[in-house]
Amino acid sequence: MQEEFPTPLCLPLSAGLIAAIAKMTEAIGSADWFDAVLNLLGTVCAIDSGGAMVYHREQRPRRILHRFNPQERALPEDAYLSGPYALDPHYQLFMAGGLNGVHSLRDIAPDDFFESEYYRVFYSQIGLSDSIELLWHINADSALNIFIERSIRHAKFQPMDMVAINLVAPIIFASASKHHELTAAASRRDTDNLTHHKVRSTIENFASSLLTRRERQVLFYMLSGYSSALTAQRLNTTEGTIKIHRKNIHRKLDIGSQAELFSLFINCIPFAMSDGVADPLEIYQRTPAAPKAISLLEAAARA
Repeated sequence: MQEEFPTPLCLPLSAGLIAAIAKMTEAIGSADWFDAVLNLLGTVCAIDSGGAMVYHREQRPRRILHRFNPQERALPEDAYLSGPYALDPHYQLFMAGGLNGVHSLRDIAPDDFFESEYYRVFYSQIGLSDSIELLWHINADSALNIFIERSIRHAKFQPMDMVAINLVAPIIFASASKHHELTAAASRRDTDNLTHHKVRSTIENFASSLLTRRERQVLFYMLSGYSSALTAQRLNTTEGTIKIHRKNIHRKLDIGSQAELFSLFINCIPFAMSDGVADPLEIYQRTPAAPKAISLLEAAARA
């Protein structure tokens, strides 16, 4: 009697799943590939919105595709790319050299992220309860970010969702490699470069005329949603020292809340010198005729 071998498949190969894999394979090298990937992910895991963008170290992210219900979003489509992307845990993971793989927002976000001003002003205004990212590095300086999202109307992603996505991720990454090989001639946009350099300059030079280097390090952790305890761990100091730095930051910037700090940081981005070391806050404050509002914050206030 011949020995029977058990199947190694763990994910049921439904007709819909096979069709979605076939469509993605067929779309390699065409503009339809990104839609096909989202359709595939939607067959193994319920999603409400999602898209794809390319992260770069030397320019702002470039959006390729974004599916969402505009009635559930209080922010304009380009709000994320105007500068707040620098505080996004997924983007920070990329900048820190995060590996290819599937990453849940809850697993990579700082401990105080869901109480941070960035979360209040941005995430709470786009109607999301959770997100998952498939990160695939194109080269040392750029990566493809395919993201899927759950609306606040629905439950967050569950462990079995992560299992299912991880099962199809190798197929998607292999497909991404071939797709990139066929479409690598895509050009960069100068506006992306300029905006990104302004954002990086703001991160590096914001309040440099008023704060010490250590205070500015603490400030960026504050903006990103890190608690005093985790900031102390990252900077190899005590929580009490971090709290003193935070008080000094509030005093020197003449602000009384995280909301004011976040607003000040975002408003300074257009005034940053993309190729210099000038403090954008100093330029912002001495420009009385300059518009002091920014679409991200205006939209949040109207929500």
